[in-house]
Amino acid sequence: MNTKTSLINVIGSRRAISLTRLFIFAVLILGSIVLTMFSWSAFAVDGVNLPGRDYDHFNAPSAFVCRTTCGGESRCQAYTWVKPGIQGPSGVCWLKYSLPDIVKDACCDSGPRKYISKTDLRAEDKINRPGLDFNNFETDNWKTCETACAENNICASWTYVRAGVQGPRGRCWLKNRVARPVPDSNCVSGVKFKPASVPID
Repeated sequence: MNTKTSLINVIGSRRAISLTRLFIFAVLILGSIVLTMFSWSAFAVDGVNLPGRDYDHFNAPSAFVCRTTCGGESRCQAYTWVKPGIQGPSGVCWLKYSLPDIVKDACCDSGPRKYISKTDLRAEDKINRPGLDFNNFETDNWKTCETACAENNICASWTYVRAGVQGPRGRCWLKNRVARPVPDSNCVSGVKFKPASVPID
């Protein structure tokens, strides 16, 4: 075997090794993506129930307000929203003190606290969160109410009542805990994000 042939064999061998490494790397990346997608779909979508380990439940018109409530309470480690017509005419929100086993069930929309971020807690149109008030004031914009809660250490949730309902102007109500949601076309409400506590087994 001459020098030229040996050089060609070495180059070919190195190319094969590089291609093998590239293939392994691509498989690892693809596997990571698939696992991430599977974890997300298994934890935070419609058709999943997380039964048991409840510390509170209440009527809730949507999975969104159930999820938002969980995001405002440090004790909440997961939630399940049961659809209307199953446990009564309204939907029902169940808040969990720890993460139960996952059960596939069309009854519900569930998710763990780990997938709820501060940006998920948006204003809730046509929702009232009555009670637990520690302050109120007149304002013409629900965003002013939201900001006032965000800047107040006591505030955990808020409700803005539209103009003409409690007076000629709108009124903001600040709450010292996460008040439970009630459908009300005259209101806009919201919950302040609170980091989850670290569960102790």
